[in-house]
Amino acid sequence: MKQMARLIVLIVFLLSPFDLVIAQTQPNQKEGATSQKPKSETLELGKSYAVLRPEQKRLIDDYIRHYNATTGSDLVAEQAYDNARLSTRTTFDAVTHALLNAKMTDAQGKSLGRAIDLVDAVDQVMGEESGVGGDLQFRLYVYLKPDALDILRRSQEFFHDKDNSVYHKGFPICYRLKKGPPSIQFSISRDHKLSDIDVDYRSSGFPKALVNGHLSASNSDVRAGNNLDRHDRRWSGLNGWWRDVFGQLGSGGKPPKENATERLGNIPLNPAVKADQGVDKSAHDFLQSWVVGKEPNKSVAYFSRLSYPCLEVVAQKSGQSVPPGMIRLRTMMAMRKFSDSTGTVNSVAEVFEPADKWAQALKPAKNAYASEFLLVRVPEDMGPDEECVATPNNGTSKGSGGKYFATAFRGKQGDSRNKVMSLLWAQEGGYWKIVAIRIEDSSDAGIVPNNAAETVPKVEEPRSITGDPGAVRDITKFYETWIVKRDVVQASAFASPRSYQCLAAPSEDQKKLTPIARIQSGLQHPLAKIPPGANLADMMSSLQPSNDLLRPVQQENSNAFAIMAVPDQKTNSFLCQHRQIAEASPDLKPADATYGTYYLSASRMNYGEEQSPALLLLWTKEDAGWKVVAWAVELP
Repeated sequence: MKQMARLIVLIVFLLSPFDLVIAQTQPNQKEGATSQKPKSETLELGKSYAVLRPEQKRLIDDYIRHYNATTGSDLVAEQAYDNARLSTRTTFDAVTHALLNAKMTDAQGKSLGRAIDLVDAVDQVMGEESGVGGDLQFRLYVYLKPDALDILRRSQEFFHDKDNSVYHKGFPICYRLKKGPPSIQFSISRDHKLSDIDVDYRSSGFPKALVNGHLSASNSDVRAGNNLDRHDRRWSGLNGWWRDVFGQLGSGGKPPKENATERLGNIPLNPAVKADQGVDKSAHDFLQSWVVGKEPNKSVAYFSRLSYPCLEVVAQKSGQSVPPGMIRLRTMMAMRKFSDSTGTVNSVAEVFEPADKWAQALKPAKNAYASEFLLVRVPEDMGPDEECVATPNNGTSKGSGGKYFATAFRGKQGDSRNKVMSLLWAQEGGYWKIVAIRIEDSSDAGIVPNNAAETVPKVEEPRSITGDPGAVRDITKFYETWIVKRDVVQASAFASPRSYQCLAAPSEDQKKLTPIARIQSGLQHPLAKIPPGANLADMMSSLQPSNDLLRPVQQENSNAFAIMAVPDQKTNSFLCQHRQIAEASPDLKPADATYGTYYLSASRMNYGEEQSPALLLLWTKEDAGWKVVAWAVELP
């Protein structure tokens, strides 16, 4: 296969590699350790590879075997683990320790195994990471076994929580271990193949989570505060061996920040160009880093995790297989091979030129790099169809044209001549990232794919919807009354008696209070931490949906709080009295969802230099106005 054709298979692979082989030390160098011998396997669990349990070693061994097969290296699992960053090892230690100790049974009491038995392979371990949100730190990304979701559904120890709304993008299905915190959270992709697993150490109750559980990675960092004590009370045997490393001898301390650490292949977590600098600059940086700077590792950072399902299909069609966890590394290797073949170039335009064929319905967008690539705006109702699977349209969406862009460019050199690459871009975490890709001969080229692979589950951006004017009015009035006027009595009038189910068991000093008085007290607590401001946007900020079933509503205060339409079929899972009851339609498809009865508002309080977790309020119409019938605090 020629150069550009070979690139088709590998360029499109993404996902960060496992951080355990990321530390850029020589294989025979080990991180400094204490001279004391471990007291026992239980007390020193996770400090080094030698004391890992067999189930944990299997995950490490499999990953290193895949890595060696991909790169031709002979890395040793023990050295890779022991050389990894401290936060990487403590994260792997804590999460797998919890999974090892979480036993599952069905309704008849028959064993379903342990939670760790649901994990087929590790794709990525995220420790402490700079420049990313709390929902991208201190967690494991894993491949699940085929029957994992079925076992979680049958398990009496886990419950199917409401779908993730604003965090864990690409992983909307949520299962939690009961009786937390601490609790294990499985956030699962819609195709049920991948999961983001972390341990939640902080309460997600209102108002405690808003005041004490500030928005930071400490919710899932076992080293932070008294999280180790919380962990040990539920799953005994995890000793804080890491405290010897940085002298944190007592509980309640804060671990020191880790220095920036190079990753495998120097692949950064995020691209160099942020979204507010423009999608054209992001696309230029992607190409410039690749073929001019000869740093494809920086280009790989532009690939979104959302495109992963369709990229697997591309590999399968080409007779290629990529071991778990190796996608991002294989991408970089393929891109480097191509850039090396082009020799020294001084500009992107020496290697690529803009494609000249595209659907006439797509309008050109502002592009400062028109000599390198074509840039068009993709209507919102067309964007999902650009992804791996054509998405059914239920006829109710309205395209804003602001969520998707497409770039198309043709190769000019050697075997890449007349090959056209089309990339679909969408915003993700403050960056423009590539969510779909296609490479083909220019004779067949067009921005819109011809026939998407039916075997790939669709991943689409939430589509906007026209909201009920009364709902928008009442939701806005609530926030103005609570945050701007700081009138908790009037604000509490928006709480329906149905929402009282969300109140936790009262403390001793709350037993004499009525439910509405407890709600007023809860509304009062965060106000002390919010600096006064002239308007809502000064004191709170919006959170946009990461779940494709939630439909954003356009409204003038969207920078202060988001309003989203919730499918009628999904509201039971959000109502507090139903949250631990299995849903009747857990795999609802966007085309089958009906809207208009319920809305969700989402916001974070601005606490000076900090922000609160997400406060989610579920609204529906009662009598003459819209009321809050349920609430939740969503942690990263």
